[in-house]
Amino acid sequence: MVQLCLVIIGISSIHAVRLLQTSSFHVRMYPSGGAAHVWAVQGKDTLEMTNVNGEYILRSINPGSWQLAVEANTPYRNVHFDINDIKPGTDVDLGAIRMRK
Repeated sequence: MVQLCLVIIGISSIHAVRLLQTSSFHVRMYPSGGAAHVWAVQGKDTLEMTNVNGEYILRSINPGSWQLAVEANTPYRNVHFDINDIKPGTDVDLGAIRMRK
């Protein structure tokens, strides 16, 4: 029983350390209905960001450089942004993006 408890504590510790090494970021879109999809790209990884009332959130990502790709609804234009140097264990607010026609 003691060994089982030690194994569970060890596995929980590994996952806790791993969570501390991941990052997240979020961005707001104006107007909130201007973006159909927002994608975050790092190398070969492409992740769709979750929309919550015009705010797009991506959690538990690898630190480093990312590219943000916004697929816009008509009459707005698609946009791309580079996000450099996301540090481990941080939550980065990228601010607001105004969609242009």
